[in-house]
Amino acid sequence: MLLHKNLFEGLDNVVHLSAGGETPMLHSHRGAFEQFMRDKGRGERARELIHEKMLETREHCGTLFGVDASDISFISSTSEGMNIVAYGLEWQPGDNVVIADVEFGSGVYPWTLLNNKGVEVKIVRHRDWQISISDIEAQIDSRTRLVVMSHVSMFTGQRIQLQTLANAVHRRGALLVLDATHSTGVVRVDASCADIVISSCYKWLLGTHGTAIFYWNRKTLPDLNAPFLGWASAATAGGWKDPLVLTQHQDALRFMPANPNYLGIYILNNALNNLLPLGIDNIEQHALSLTGQLRDGISNLDIEKLRLSIMTPDTPENRGGNICIMSDRVDEISAELRNRGVLVWGTYGGDSRLRISAHVYNDESDIDACLDALA
Repeated sequence: MLLHKNLFEGLDNVVHLSAGGETPMLHSHRGAFEQFMRDKGRGERARELIHEKMLETREHCGTLFGVDASDISFISSTSEGMNIVAYGLEWQPGDNVVIADVEFGSGVYPWTLLNNKGVEVKIVRHRDWQISISDIEAQIDSRTRLVVMSHVSMFTGQRIQLQTLANAVHRRGALLVLDATHSTGVVRVDASCADIVISSCYKWLLGTHGTAIFYWNRKTLPDLNAPFLGWASAATAGGWKDPLVLTQHQDALRFMPANPNYLGIYILNNALNNLLPLGIDNIEQHALSLTGQLRDGISNLDIEKLRLSIMTPDTPENRGGNICIMSDRVDEISAELRNRGVLVWGTYGGDSRLRISAHVYNDESDIDACLDALA
């Protein structure tokens, strides 16, 4: 393992293979919380200290994504980020958005609200649970404004080849909006390949809810408007003398109309102080090794008796930290694993899918324990 289990809450007597749903909290997050409490109570200086922590965390996120920190802002969730794009672009009747049938709801539902503007949503269908880039490209036409895809699918565990996808989308004149919630913190995300990258922080980033990362590629999408304005939107303002006058921030801070979730940012900062020194390539190699062991082990079980079907690709470059399994016994299996001290993630949205995830606090013995319990 890359981070010892004793650094986390609640891992003493369980095998935690649920990073794709929720990760455990670092004990040291208490220190981040206490620092926030101290900083917040320092009067006018409090706002300076809190803002400095936000800028430091922003730099960490820029390092993680391989982009300039000024193109990073903090929002509440992936859903909010998708809606920023939905309402920040100028749409014309006949425009369309391309999504996958196995996409998470955050990347699907916002576009349905554009029906009243005459915007169509086009769906790429999976083939044996995999989304093909050629099938994505086939759906793109001259009126496609956006292709919205997950870098790593929460449902199937497939990792799409980002550079290849970006090339296919951009050569057809469309924009790429990437949900990196299941890749950020566990595999490398070259954010500059996309036009927008959004990631929640409560999974692989070891953070908590209410904070998400929003990357805006200003070079490729300079005209994205901020659909919501608040006091923090103003880089300069007319004040009481001219209250209607403001100039917006030129960088990604324009998408933060008010105070972000500073407590969540303090926790994210602490999480990144633990993750970044490990090196994202080392984390990726570690996770792929464990998920490879897991996938091979499941393949060697009596999968007909267990009624299991592996959804996640075998090749390492096409997966991340999740191995997903289709079964009509998901509830039974996940409950029995839980009784044996193995935590996995079960059904989503009525589909009989089991997700088993490996992260920095896991090792080969955890995979063995899961396989033994399944057997």
